[in-house]
Amino acid sequence: MDLRMQPGFLGTGASMLADLTLLAYILLLVPAMLIGFFYARRKRFDSHHKPIMTAITLVNWLLIIFLMFVSYQQGVLPSLSQNLNNPRYLLPTLHLVIGGLAQIVATYLVIRMWFEKQLPGWFKVSNIKRFMRFALAGWLIAALLGIAIYVTWYAASTPSDPAAPVSAESTPEATPEVTPDAAPEATPEVTAEPASG
Repeated sequence: MDLRMQPGFLGTGASMLADLTLLAYILLLVPAMLIGFFYARRKRFDSHHKPIMTAITLVNWLLIIFLMFVSYQQGVLPSLSQNLNNPRYLLPTLHLVIGGLAQIVATYLVIRMWFEKQLPGWFKVSNIKRFMRFALAGWLIAALLGIAIYVTWYAASTPSDPAAPVSAESTPEATPEVTPDAAPEATPEVTAEPASG
């Protein structure tokens, strides 16, 4: 069962996977990010902050690879150059840039947290707090952009909107009239009768 093709449950026309991803960010990932920040502020790195940040980073990579990359590649990239000023294309591009930078920094931080004693000195930044705050701020901005993308693509789109992404429910189907192998029907000949008078 491909969740990208199953209809969602929030009533917006989004796929099941889009609905689940939205709720995962709102109910799990963003709160986990804030809880991790809470533990980091209290200097409880090893017991709480490190596992939370690692889990968030890994789950984020899974969502990026299996959902966001595919959505961007199929729904945004083909028409990006002609529609960059359209929010349906601009928001995902901003989401990609901001979220991508935050994810790369977060990945660096997780590697540093787990392998700090084995890493060479040149690999370690001197002020790690700045990088942690950058990753958190980038993630939170990307999450807000993700919500804006969901609303723009699904909640605010109308079926007649040509810029709306095509969902699984509205995929056009071939009909006998447009199928190349369908044999054309013979048209009856019309004969005109002479007018009397």
